Amino acid sequence: MQDTTLIDGLITTYRELNNKVRQLPEDRLRLAAAGGSVHDVVSRMRDSELRFSQALKERITGVPMPEMFGEDHTPVLGTEGVNDGTAVLLSQFGTARESTLAMLRSLPTADWDTPLEGGVPIRARIQELVENDRKQMERIVGLLGAP
Repeated sequence: MQDTTLIDGLITTYRELNNKVRQLPEDRLRLAAAGGSVHDVVSRMRDSELRFSQALKERITGVPMPEMFGEDHTPVLGTEGVNDGTAVLLSQFGTARESTLAMLRSLPTADWDTPLEGGVPIRARIQELVENDRKQMERIVGLLGAP
């Protein structure tokens, strides 16, 4: 059986990002504090989601992932720019997350426990992703401070 709790966790992250971050002024999101800025955290979340979505696609389709990550492991979408605002990063994260969700929803139940690279099953990778999302959201809330 597909784990609806995990899928719901992935959806919740994007909703929380939109509710807590999207409406805030860009200067506040770029305000650096110990551990970076909210913009930095969202940027890393986007990059991580792009990598995960591509790896999942490779696993499901069997088609090798094109080399789209440079030496610094920054994804090249072809549309991103150095000065992209946090709202743009959120949109890119959301597009990648929706791709991940679509693949997971269509994944046969037996495949949830099929190992990916490193011998870790897809279900365990999704659990790791949900846990990482939780940690990053805590970090964002900490960087934003009390409302």
